[in-house]
Amino acid sequence: MSGKGEVTIRVRIGDNELEVKGPKAFVENKVQEFVEAQKTTIADRGRAPGKEAPQAEGHLPGGKRLSVAQLFKKTSPKSDVDRTLIAGYYLEKYASHENFTTAELAQTIRNAKNNPPKNPSDAVAKNIRKGLIMPSGDKEGKIAYVLTTDGEEAVENLLQQ
Repeated sequence: MSGKGEVTIRVRIGDNELEVKGPKAFVENKVQEFVEAQKTTIADRGRAPGKEAPQAEGHLPGGKRLSVAQLFKKTSPKSDVDRTLIAGYYLEKYASHENFTTAELAQTIRNAKNNPPKNPSDAVAKNIRKGLIMPSGDKEGKIAYVLTTDGEEAVENLLQQ
């Protein structure tokens, strides 16, 4: 029997199946990740035999997705400004967000088991001044941001070190 506030769901797409149990938000997140992962599998079905699938952006060889904690470990951010930039990179490249808010950045940093900045807006502003992040309209009534090409390059340089 499920604990209070817990749900269990089983999803099958083609030959792949996921069963997950936990708090509703956790379950919904895992189901969404599963569905997104299956989109690549479905696209691969139409590929001619012997043709290898192109490497999906944000995925490791073998199709495994890089977690935000792994990205933080690979880049070793030293400051709130760096953590904010890397969280934005993760949201765009690995989580397929078109843009992101300061709240999403803070949550992503928490998901990497790091302390988010005490003032995420200040960390974003410092990245804007460096030309690494820029505003991109609004998202759910809050200011949304994207990485600039310089911001992407800065994180990619950290990944190559």
